[in-house]
Amino acid sequence: MNKQLINTLQEKEERMIEIRRYLHQHPELSFKEQETPKYIADFYKDKDCEVETNVGPNGVKVTIDSGKPGKTIAIRADFDALPIQEATGLPFASKNEGVMHACGHDAHTAYMLILGETLIEMKDQFKGKVIIIHQPA
Repeated sequence: MNKQLINTLQEKEERMIEIRRYLHQHPELSFKEQETPKYIADFYKDKDCEVETNVGPNGVKVTIDSGKPGKTIAIRADFDALPIQEATGLPFASKNEGVMHACGHDAHTAYMLILGETLIEMKDQFKGKVIIIHQPA
């Protein structure tokens, strides 16, 4: 399964980059995240998993249940941004005045979304549950 997981993630690299760039353009400050949790929840919409929103209060919890008894593991990624004016000149620079993903949380979230999607697709190959926590603030 490990090799298949790595190969599948590599195949989805361009999509992961697109997601990261979208998130980079739309950063939100801690405790003010409104659109990012919606984006995350929408990503998992119609996928074979359980999605809980408004966790703590703006977080998103995703449960991927293999349907087979086994251990439960949790993994997390944060998605808040910093109060920094972006001056990178990147074509995907922040569109939100005075707010920037200067800390990598846009990348953390993009990686986690693609990993979550891939684990959902491969859940017949593992036992137990994976809980993904998309953490604000």
